[in-house]
Amino acid sequence: MTSLALPACTRSGSQVAADVVADPQLQQLLRHVPADTPYAFIGMGSAGTRGFMDKMYGSLTPMLKLLDSKRAELERGIPAEHRKLVTAILDELQGKLSVDGLAALGLDVEARFAIYGLGLLPAMRVQLRDAKALRAAIDRVQQSAGVSFPTRKLGELEYWHIAGNYVSGAVAIVDDQLVLGVAPTSLADRVFALLLGSELPAQSLGKSERFQQLLVDHDLARISAGFIDARTIAEAFLGEGDALNKDVLAALAPELAARWPQLGDVCKQEIRQLVALAPRMVFGTDKIDADGFSGKFVVELRPDLAQELMAMRAPVGGLDPASIGEPIFAMGAALDMDRALSFVQNKAMAIQSAPYACPQLAELNTAASDISRELKSTPPELWKARGGALVLDDLKLAGFLPSEVRGYVSIGFTDTKALLNAARQIPSSRASPSATTAASTASPTAPSPSSTASPTASRPAAAACWRSARTPRPASRPCSPSPPPATRR
Repeated sequence: MTSLALPACTRSGSQVAADVVADPQLQQLLRHVPADTPYAFIGMGSAGTRGFMDKMYGSLTPMLKLLDSKRAELERGIPAEHRKLVTAILDELQGKLSVDGLAALGLDVEARFAIYGLGLLPAMRVQLRDAKALRAAIDRVQQSAGVSFPTRKLGELEYWHIAGNYVSGAVAIVDDQLVLGVAPTSLADRVFALLLGSELPAQSLGKSERFQQLLVDHDLARISAGFIDARTIAEAFLGEGDALNKDVLAALAPELAARWPQLGDVCKQEIRQLVALAPRMVFGTDKIDADGFSGKFVVELRPDLAQELMAMRAPVGGLDPASIGEPIFAMGAALDMDRALSFVQNKAMAIQSAPYACPQLAELNTAASDISRELKSTPPELWKARGGALVLDDLKLAGFLPSEVRGYVSIGFTDTKALLNAARQIPSSRASPSATTAASTASPTAPSPSSTASPTASRPAAAACWRSARTPRPASRPCSPSPPPATRR
């Protein structure tokens, strides 16, 4: 058989990212975001968002009806000076907490948006469905409440101004975008010029190759992507880096800025070395539809540290799809505690051997000594833990409180017998009368940290199940399922 490759039929991740960022409507947002912003969360717009929001608002209907029935009581608890305004806002939102209702207000659940930092303070730009409709809604609120929101002008741009002694806010509708942000009062004109668009950053996120590479590396060039850059934030705290980031921080914390001249090169180097361990967090959504959404949260690490942490991974028992069925909620986590605690012990000993010279990091030296001491008294059972899982099968509410709950907890452990012996030491009065505990039949002997288990090796575990006394667990779902076979990776 002969195959023919057609490169033009598929696009690389780089091409997809470049096309997404080049979208003219997204560029209208990104051109206002500085390339060296300390954090950002960018929404590219997604047709699947409507189905998700429709379902979410539908599930909130009973709660919204309950709140509406208690609205008068809730409004009485609002301070008198704000009551008319809050009432006017609630009146405007009445019956509009839905996709179509928000559209009537000029908002779009599928809109592109950008949440980012101007300095360290937040700013936001949201694409509107209908700017005139949103203005009309705001005018109705003001008229109903008998108030007029204070405004200011920056050049030809008028914005609603929120006054404050130290921090001020701005809200504006600029073309087809809703713009919001805050700034130190002493720097308000400088920051709001960037926020409102009368000035543009010298380099924007829309032209940033680094941002495009982030989309490629983490496969987030579809729905939303965000990051928090620890290096940029650290530079501001060191009195270095981007001028706006540094000046905003100095205005917010002048006592911190007063200490910048005292930071020597040794301190700055050691702090930068610490930040380099985890220089950036990345997050975003890669799928969204009526059935839900999925995304990722990634902490980027220095390569050697990442390798050490990868060795601590362990399989999560109790979450095998074939055995849990269709729960309403399930989550789990696993960690090879033996390796994890050894890792912490080794790092603490390394700090003790070569303490930090920077006075500002002296507490880390003390913490390393404390950790080394505490690890010596760590219960031996803790070293054998491997994580666990929580599965919620059924939940019924009586108002806001649960009336019936059914599910189970599964605990991964390399020595089940020792775990059960420890559990028996717990006074019986603490245990729920409806709880049961069982151990899997796997051997209590686990592979050593240096060994590699075969794909069929089982991992011992214990499981505890809780259920409402009025809701017996179906016979098809045992209270304490044995965890599925695990593979050490």
